[in-house]
Amino acid sequence: MIHSLIPFFIGLVTGFASGLMGIGGSSLGTPMLRLIAGAPALIALATPMPVMLPSSLSGGFAYFRQKKIDFKLAGWTLLTALPCAWLGAMATAYVSGQFLMVLTAIFLIGVGSSFLIRSARFRAVEDESIVITAVSIPKALLFGMVGGLLAGLLAIGGGVVYVPVFARLFSRSMKVALATSLAVVTVVAIPGSIEHALLGHIDWGMAGLMALGAFPASFFGAKLALRLRNQTLERIFGSATIGFGIFFLFTQL
Repeated sequence: MIHSLIPFFIGLVTGFASGLMGIGGSSLGTPMLRLIAGAPALIALATPMPVMLPSSLSGGFAYFRQKKIDFKLAGWTLLTALPCAWLGAMATAYVSGQFLMVLTAIFLIGVGSSFLIRSARFRAVEDESIVITAVSIPKALLFGMVGGLLAGLLAIGGGVVYVPVFARLFSRSMKVALATSLAVVTVVAIPGSIEHALLGHIDWGMAGLMALGAFPASFFGAKLALRLRNQTLERIFGSATIGFGIFFLFTQL
């Protein structure tokens, strides 16, 4: 009974983080499945990915009601993110699980650090208007490709790439960046999940239990994010990713 509840509670945590920070939840789900549930490396890596679909839909609905999603930016990003997510997932068949775990930890630390530095040096964009600057199509296609490859390779959904890119390079407020990231992550999770399923990397029993917890938790995470200041969200995002990254790196090494 206790063993079956572990994935459910992991789903609660990752779902809440998904709605609050727009990251899909796999960035936290992978280390938690590996360390708490004792899942094998590749199973821990890929199992949270299909959970991102219901989780991101739930959190994204809260943002959609407040008109925070930049659909134009999301659409251009997805043009390259989708095929690259498939390629990244295919590449996991040729890379060791432990290497991917260490790479995930280092990536989390780097992204989190960049957000804390930004929060200390610059004021966050507090304007909630979506159309702040025009969408640079080449830039959206480029970072869609980068985020898609990492999403497939590390099964992270790409939110840890898209949130800082949307907030910085496209000058969106943190809430618009979170909402748009969730929209992209929802779609990107589909090809990555299919490929990882074909490779046998997903434990569907654990994924189902995680989804039961993640679906409602993501909605409440998004509702909380809508109440917070953008600079507060940046600090939460940075601190959380650094903390999990350092802890996960230490355990894997």
